Amino acid sequence: MDRLISTAEADALITAAVPAVTAERVPLAEALGRTLAAPILADRDLPPYPRSMMDGIAFHSSSAQPLAIQGLHAAGDPPPAPLQPNHAWEIMTGASVPADCDTVIPYEDLEWLRRPAAGRGSGGPPQTQIQAAYHPGQFIHPTGSDAKAGDILIPAGRLIGPAEIAIAASVGATHPEVAARPRIALITSGDEVVPPDAAPEPWQIRASNGPMLEAALRQLGHAAVSHHIPDEPEAARATLHRALDTADLLILCGGISKGKKDLIRPLLEERLGPPAFHGVRQRPGKPLAFWPGPPTVFALPGNPVSVLATFTRHVIPFLIRREGREPHHPKRFLPKNTEPLPKFAWFLALDAAGNPLPPRNSGDFVSISGLTGFLEIPPSSDFTQQPLSFFPLYPFS
Repeated sequence: MDRLISTAEADALITAAVPAVTAERVPLAEALGRTLAAPILADRDLPPYPRSMMDGIAFHSSSAQPLAIQGLHAAGDPPPAPLQPNHAWEIMTGASVPADCDTVIPYEDLEWLRRPAAGRGSGGPPQTQIQAAYHPGQFIHPTGSDAKAGDILIPAGRLIGPAEIAIAASVGATHPEVAARPRIALITSGDEVVPPDAAPEPWQIRASNGPMLEAALRQLGHAAVSHHIPDEPEAARATLHRALDTADLLILCGGISKGKKDLIRPLLEERLGPPAFHGVRQRPGKPLAFWPGPPTVFALPGNPVSVLATFTRHVIPFLIRREGREPHHPKRFLPKNTEPLPKFAWFLALDAAGNPLPPRNSGDFVSISGLTGFLEIPPSSDFTQQPLSFFPLYPFS
């Protein structure tokens, strides 16, 4: 490892390496969870016509009462015939208000002198009397009052959720332009690791880092090509070089500390030169290394809690910025009976209720079941104020 740097210094170096956003078009049905690379614009005024906000009657406010009902005007109907004097249309919510009407009255404010069902066919047209005060424009959603043609409805950089899908569909944006996602290679290492479905020898462990990061990436909408490399230079070199040739982003687990079989740094330096940093004043995850690339490389430690902490704290914000958004770090207060570390930032695991889930060591991943993210507690020498930044594992806002 090199000189240990602070988490803020690591942030600056990682952020400086974020590449420019590239874009692609996807079908709207596949856009959920993607980030807009170009804004969605209104293709016409919204609403495109004066819209009735109630089921009731539409008429002109200058009309005398009682009002005779000329007919029914429902949502989706074209403009009706001109309204006769002292007449009204029965109108449904969502229908276009006829041009010669300026007021809508809901059914509950009407007294029927001759009801529609009974009046049609005998005794003359239905008639009604208004039983409440009203004013012109009442219960009419005016044309263009939500947006004008050409207005930006969703800005670039916005994460697409169900509401954004509805807006895009309403203006015919069937193939929105979204931030392209990187090709990710995920590489784990270690001779002690066997597949999850294998029966391990007493000196072996089943793989957990790979499945954990694959799941975390899927939760963020990313896919990864996964590899496992042995602690043997030639085989590891071949896999690493193939990944460097094909991926935009490499995430490695293990092999980056000071052990005799920690091969990752020298093998990466053969292609990428020295890292931007190797070693951060943080726990867990001190051996973290970073190459700006291309391709960008995060070399995470091997212990599971360290892997998840450094992925959440450093890789997730990078992925968010790579799509043109800024990560959001909610603020939380230091839990009771918790003290900062003297010289290291501490990533404290929290559950959904904000309760600490402190592992006994960086390999104790059993203790962090229920984890929702990590609270970064600055070293005591830098601890000046609260609340503190919380780094969520599922940052969908």
